[in-house]
Amino acid sequence: MSIGWQIVLFAVPGFLIYLGIFFAVPKLVKHGCSLLYAFWLCLWTPALLLLPVSLWLFRSFEGGSLTWTAISERFRLVPLTAADWAWIGAAVVVTVLTEQLLEPVSKVLAGKRPLAPPDYLPAPFNPLRRFSLPPREFFGVPLRGNWMLLVVFIPVHILAMFSEEMLWRGYLLPIQEAQFGVWAWVVNGLMWAWLMHMVLRWHFVAMVPGMLIAPLAAQFIGSTWASFAVHTISNAPLWIILLMGITANPREDSSAA
Repeated sequence: MSIGWQIVLFAVPGFLIYLGIFFAVPKLVKHGCSLLYAFWLCLWTPALLLLPVSLWLFRSFEGGSLTWTAISERFRLVPLTAADWAWIGAAVVVTVLTEQLLEPVSKVLAGKRPLAPPDYLPAPFNPLRRFSLPPREFFGVPLRGNWMLLVVFIPVHILAMFSEEMLWRGYLLPIQEAQFGVWAWVVNGLMWAWLMHMVLRWHFVAMVPGMLIAPLAAQFIGSTWASFAVHTISNAPLWIILLMGITANPREDSSAA
């Protein structure tokens, strides 16, 4: 597969997400759609489609069989060892720490009009918004006692991340390794950061380390499960924040106010 088609595979879903977050979400909200549904629908729909796209590419262009054995071999769904998990743990720590250390950079960039996040975006996604714990709402929806939100949010979030990993690391990274050798993870990570995640324009510096670490884990360990683990665990703090808001008592809510 040429580098041009690789760029297309990263850029098209990234552009769809960009259009959704900056243009479709405000229009949907204006027409009465909840901000929660509008935002996550526009963010997750292109990502969820990556799983069937990856399987279609495998079937149509490589003649692959859609059996678990063939899919797990082609997409490198290799089981992880205890040593692999130690490596993954270190990768997660580096991912989270670098993102936090570079958060001031994102805040400065968010203040620049061409790179600013959409006005409706709440904390902690918008670095210009004040964030406090425990949160009382999530995209306008009250959190306290709202267990259904967490029950729905986590599985869909995990599926969206798995869909990304199947295309970017499972399908494309082996192709890039054949083309770029030991530097394939760099090509993969930068495309993932700046094409697929172009919507995070204020975050284009801070997200680079994390976006490089996931493909590095997949390439170094030789398993797509490795990058999926890094990707998922690094995003898990959001679930903890939601849980804190859901389980907060009224006294905590009043003190946060």
